[in-house]
Formats: sequence, structure tokens, C-alpha cells
Amino acid sequence: MSTPPVSLAASNTVYTYHCLCSHLLVATTTPLPSLPVRQATSTHEQTHIMPLPPPPAPLLPKKRSIQAPMDHYGLLLSTTPSPAPEIHRSDDGFEKRYLQRCNRCSLVVGYQLDWEGFEGAGRSGRREDVVFLLRDGFMSTSEMIMAKRRKDAGGAMDEGVGVGGMAGQQVGVPS
Repeated sequence: MSTPPVSLAASNTVYTYHCLCSHLLVATTTPLPSLPVRQATSTHEQTHIMPLPPPPAPLLPKKRSIQAPMDHYGLLLSTTPSPAPEIHRSDDGFEKRYLQRCNRCSLVVGYQLDWEGFEGAGRSGRREDVVFLLRDGFMSTSEMIMAKRRKDAGGAMDEGVGVGGMAGQQVGVPS
């Protein structure tokens, strides 16, 4: 019996992911392995493409409207974006990247692109609607717990644990 494909529809499940130093960095309603992957042609770099929610609107009195449910919701919880972009060179050309680093250990776990790299954008600066998460920069909460249990039991912690094919820890959210 085959497993049904994972839906990107919103659910009451929140998946959490940690830096390799165990610091909590990402919470999302979509498991990272189910997100689209950006595959670089000239390098072995693969990144998960995670849409980010729009910034909160100012609290002004207005008519309440019913909004359609979102298909996906994801947040960066404890990362720091670089204030200035770094130029990344590949066979495809150049792109400006604002690196996202873990607040605890400063490991680069993702990046955001500059608007200048998109034709017709008409602006510059960091794109805040999407983040590219490095595939091997995270471990799910369940992977982190299993590694800790193995370590406590006298085994060595796994090296290079990432979310390549693993689902995150599910946390139920009350309806």
C-alpha cells in the first residue's frame, strides 16, 4: 500500500526544525521535505523554498473581512539576517543573498534574495516573502530527540543529520 502524497493544505499540525546546534529555528505547517526545492545547476546546493507570511498590517480601525485560509504558514523563529547582501557567483551568473544565521551558533541556515535579481521588480533590498533554507542546515525535533537519546545511551551522535527526507516533529494545535 503506497502512502498518499503530502498536501500543502493548512492543517492543525506544526512542524518544528532546529539548527544543528539544537536551537529552534523554524515552525511551519508544511514539512520541509514537502516544500519545493531550488536546485542549483552549478553546485550541489539544494534549498527548500519556504514562503513567508506578509508583515503584519498596522492596527487601524477597518471593516472586518473574511480571509481565505492560507495553504501554508511558516516562520523563522531565531535567525538573524545579514544587514548587507553577499554576492554569490555561479555558472548561471551572480545573485545578491542576505544570509540567515542561527542566533546561537551563527551557522548559515538559509538566505533571502535581493529584489534586483528579478526583472520588472523595480526595487531593491531583501525579498521578505520567501526564504531559501539550506537542506542540510536543519534537523527535525524528532531527529534531535533521537540523537540525544542515542548519545545518552552511550552511542555517538549522527553527523550530517538534516531534513533531506525526514518529516518534522508534529505539534498538535487546538482547533
